[in-house]
Amino acid sequence: MITFVKHEWHQHDRQYAIELDEALLSEIYPDLDDDEIAKKLADVESGELDPQEVFDDAIDNDVEIEWEFQYDDCWTDRKGGYEVTYELGDADSWHTEPAPPEPTLKCTKCRWTGQSYNTLTQYLREDGTVIQEDDEGGEESDITKDICPMCDSDVEFTEVGIKEDAERKEREARWAQEEKDEEYSEEGLAERTKGLEEALEELKREFENLSVQDDEELNEIKKPVAEWPFKNGEITDASVSDTETLPNYPAGEYTIRIWGRTREIGVGKINKQQYEHWSHEDHEDDLSDAMNESYDYDENDTPKKARFNNPYYEYQDVHSFWGFDEGDTHMTITSESGEEIYEGDLSSFIDEAHGDNDSRWDATEEVEELYPDNLGKGYFVVWTQGGKGSCIQTTIDTNGEEFDPRKLKYTTWDVEGSTVVNRLSYDGGELDDYGMDTEHDNWRGQWSQFNVYHNKK
Repeated sequence: MITFVKHEWHQHDRQYAIELDEALLSEIYPDLDDDEIAKKLADVESGELDPQEVFDDAIDNDVEIEWEFQYDDCWTDRKGGYEVTYELGDADSWHTEPAPPEPTLKCTKCRWTGQSYNTLTQYLREDGTVIQEDDEGGEESDITKDICPMCDSDVEFTEVGIKEDAERKEREARWAQEEKDEEYSEEGLAERTKGLEEALEELKREFENLSVQDDEELNEIKKPVAEWPFKNGEITDASVSDTETLPNYPAGEYTIRIWGRTREIGVGKINKQQYEHWSHEDHEDDLSDAMNESYDYDENDTPKKARFNNPYYEYQDVHSFWGFDEGDTHMTITSESGEEIYEGDLSSFIDEAHGDNDSRWDATEEVEELYPDNLGKGYFVVWTQGGKGSCIQTTIDTNGEEFDPRKLKYTTWDVEGSTVVNRLSYDGGELDDYGMDTEHDNWRGQWSQFNVYHNKK
């Protein structure tokens, strides 16, 4: 018996393990006798036979390899597909999944328990009434509360949650006191006084230098910085036409926030029995429950080989990516001083930034397409988890140079005719998603879709 370790590289390491023995090899190669099976196992162990070939043969012969999940150093992959590698392991290759955190919240009505990030957010008016999503008038509110994701009822702390909340409040109180003590300490007061005196001296020197410059230099100093001509998605500067290239903006940090319709998509291989069972009209409506691990296979007499051994998010060995619809976005750009210098949508921003310049066609690039019929020969499951609201928040540091709107670009996927943005970049560097801050976060999952496919070529 040989232990093998399987690595799925999603710009991180997702690891599985399995023990390959004669019995499993006989299932993969039913036409081989015992001696041939023993020889093949020895060849794998010695390295003469690539394990990738063995596991590919298992897929081709509809033999499901029940890999035991070990660990994952990232909760999801939002960058696209990944590579798979295999290596020989030993007893130390097996890992035990750490226990999940104890729930800190529980529903006051149903039996749901979980963490604060599992709850839904409800927006309230000052009188405590709920602002519904379909309310007319586009009401906004900073008053929120967490509610149960299962029944929308109020939630309360569990015993663990009460303890953690008390510890958090104690820490915050201690930090606030330490900050206050430092602020009013004699050393801190002396430091601030010294800094104020130095600032006043610097200001005095600037005025003295300014008074001796000639008129030409003075006019150069007073030359105004180009104003951003867009406000709330409309042109406010009459001197700038809608086809003129936008000016640059002063150096500094700029925060980009985008809201819209999001998608997380995975495509994975399945076996023939899974396809035939879940594509049947009697079972296709239950596919979503089965892939979300909320389906009783025994009660519904589901054949063993048609059952899913993992939740939906483990089926992404063919494709895996996250993005948001290009045609359904709301976008803002804010300077480091808090000034909102742009509000509109992402695709319009590209047009406005480039004007009639052909360089705007270089600002977007389709890097991949996803059509189930083009996945190649085999059986596949395609899943999508989608929502609407917060998509991405990222920061651009111009490193002392002006902010050039023409340097903001993005790549897309063609998903069955829909253009989905999957990466933003500025000046050639990919922008990281830091997650929408609490003040602007309004994401809420709203839909999901699961389908199985069989391609004959």
